[in-house]
Amino acid sequence: MPNKVIYQTKPLYPKLLWQRPVHFYKAEAGKVLVIAGSKNMVGAAILTCEAVFRSGTGILLLGFPQGLKDIYKDVLPEAMTLPLPETPGLTLSQKAKEEIIDQAKPCDVVIIGPGLSQNAETIQLVWELVFAIHRPIVLDADGLTALARGIEVIKSKENNRFLIDYFKKKDSKLVMTPHPGETYRLIQAIKPEELKDIKITTDYIEKHKESIAPIISHYLNGVVVLKGHDTVICEADSKIVVNKVGGPELATAGSGDVLSGIVGSFVGQNPNQIFEACCTAVYLHGMSGQLAKEKVGERSVIASDIIRFLPEAIKKAEKDI
Repeated sequence: MPNKVIYQTKPLYPKLLWQRPVHFYKAEAGKVLVIAGSKNMVGAAILTCEAVFRSGTGILLLGFPQGLKDIYKDVLPEAMTLPLPETPGLTLSQKAKEEIIDQAKPCDVVIIGPGLSQNAETIQLVWELVFAIHRPIVLDADGLTALARGIEVIKSKENNRFLIDYFKKKDSKLVMTPHPGETYRLIQAIKPEELKDIKITTDYIEKHKESIAPIISHYLNGVVVLKGHDTVICEADSKIVVNKVGGPELATAGSGDVLSGIVGSFVGQNPNQIFEACCTAVYLHGMSGQLAKEKVGERSVIASDIIRFLPEAIKKAEKDI
């Protein structure tokens, strides 16, 4: 388990904010595939995609239920759109699986989860995609629900050793961005030995993020970005970073969708430095929130404000390094 905690008050990995050369092609800035959206949660995909572009990504492809095509083509003119087979409830169908896998092949990273819904067929699709896509995956929101439910099925028949080995077989990096509630569901599914004598609640998780994040990372072989006050970024057997930038202004609907977009963008631009990319993304998310708070007040910050101030946050970070 990690034993060194680093507190992030400025960009810890400034080389990720590299200056682009004069001759620079959009594909060199990363290609991101976002799988998001459903009938009742169209906005989540929009926030994620806007954050991806504002973070510097060159090419973005949004996959969504085909019935939402008219919405996304008008709202996101910069993004390429990928209408996919849907369920009767306008969520993604399992019939979309092969096309998503194929579209992911030329991408640098795939973001899965914002606004996908908890439709049973969609949940099964997401679980299968996590192991069928051979690219780094950023899993957020409903994607984390799918992960927890899949783990529950495994744990109903197998032990923790099997679970650890199962995730170690995955040949691409998994980045998980849970808030304490989603972390609680993952812990309840995993049932880690380290926590068997502790009554786990979301309040306990919030107060012990530095010890909880490494446990999830260890069992699921991925990078954990445990959101909340002082977001914790951890990769098993590596260091823990606690981000000290940003505060209550980030506790607003859609803020997590924005963070998943920033994380995905920086992972796509830096696929060989995924942990470092996550730390940088969390810092910029927090700094954007701070800048928005200074402009509109802590209580009035909304998710789109975080996106609006992201360019200024990036400029400030570049200036400070």
